[in-house]
Amino acid sequence: MDSKRDKASDAAANPAQLHKKMLQLLSSLWVTRAVGSFARLGLADVMEDGAQDAIAIAAARGLMPDRVYRLLRALSTVGLVAEPARGKFTLTPLGRLLGSHAPNNTKTTAVFLNDYFADMWMHLDDALAGERTGFEALKGKPFFDWLREHPDEARRFNRMMLEVHGPETPAIVAAYDFSPFEHVVDVGGGNGALLSAVLAAYPNRRGTLFDMAEAIGAAKREEGGPLPGVSFVAGDVFTTPAPAGGDVYMIRHLMHDYDDPDCVRILGNVRRAMKAEGRVLVLEAPLPSDDSPGPGRWLDLQVMVLCGGRERTVEEYAGLFSQAGLRLNRTVPTQHPAMTVVEAVAADDARA
Repeated sequence: MDSKRDKASDAAANPAQLHKKMLQLLSSLWVTRAVGSFARLGLADVMEDGAQDAIAIAAARGLMPDRVYRLLRALSTVGLVAEPARGKFTLTPLGRLLGSHAPNNTKTTAVFLNDYFADMWMHLDDALAGERTGFEALKGKPFFDWLREHPDEARRFNRMMLEVHGPETPAIVAAYDFSPFEHVVDVGGGNGALLSAVLAAYPNRRGTLFDMAEAIGAAKREEGGPLPGVSFVAGDVFTTPAPAGGDVYMIRHLMHDYDDPDCVRILGNVRRAMKAEGRVLVLEAPLPSDDSPGPGRWLDLQVMVLCGGRERTVEEYAGLFSQAGLRLNRTVPTQHPAMTVVEAVAADDARA
């Protein structure tokens, strides 16, 4: 065992290996940009339609065959395509996620993360040095204010959120027992996808969706699924009183968009509205409390640069709950690696 550790230590200290590792880190941008172009140009769709030869794939999009071949050859090293014979490529299951046909595709996300979501990282220095975010340095306004002025981008952003978070929805419904609750309130629930799934699994419940007018419009069009009998409340989670009388309030991927004082305002708004015995479900992917590695540490930087938010540990969520008149009750893991149910109750609720 010690000899294995010694070998690993020797490899880490090897100057050539260190140099190689550093170049791999610095060239990660190349992969991101190549994946973005593959998605934006619709090459996965071309391949799903039957084109396998690099010449035919390029012709379908008016591109240069040799350069398309080189792109596909590079992408074969990260598992998006395979090259069983020179110049002939097949799409892998991973690559299909960048096409238009897969039900849980991530095409919009791949393009979005290569647009201004990538450009704002050029302003990481600004974010580290001052109070404004990288997005503000890039666009001149906070992200959510800018989205309100650009409805087309807001729709595209909402599509990306559906792509990123949609697979979490069945995991939440499977992991958490909603049967004790008659009235389910979704705070900042977007197009209502999560609320729709909960009501489908637990029929004959009352549902209320609380979000900005644009999101409520999408929900009424059933973009997130059927919402039979649901009440819609358009408003701001900070300034509009949360819908009263709920048995359980779901808050999915909203808290991490904001700093601590704003999160306490959101939670306090819900605490004032909920029943005394109600539950608050913060649906996030908490950071580990130890030094375990994980993607959350990078998502933490992303939300910092984008909107000034942050990822948190369970203990940090407990601290926010305490400031809002709530207390941490328990955490419920799910089968999705990016989702944990962090459950809070009223601070004066003596029940376990």
